[in-house]
Amino acid sequence: MSDLKNTRCYQEIRHEVILNTVMRLLKHRFGEINQDLQVKINKLSVEDVENLGLALLDFTSVNDLVIWLNNQNIAEG
Repeated sequence: MSDLKNTRCYQEIRHEVILNTVMRLLKHRFGEINQDLQVKINKLSVEDVENLGLALLDFTSVNDLVIWLNNQNIAEG
């Protein structure tokens, strides 16, 4: 099982599942998330998406999401 978890395919699927869950939570909490924010979120690593999932519990507005994303080191491009 450990070997499977280290495969690229497994990691990509894991990232996609976590990303989809966090996006659904954000949409439920704030409604539609604009495209620019979605692009930034999609660039996050698995660990950062997990951290976003925890952080969003404290968000009171989309502005909190913007601030959180601006504090992350997201590669531009």
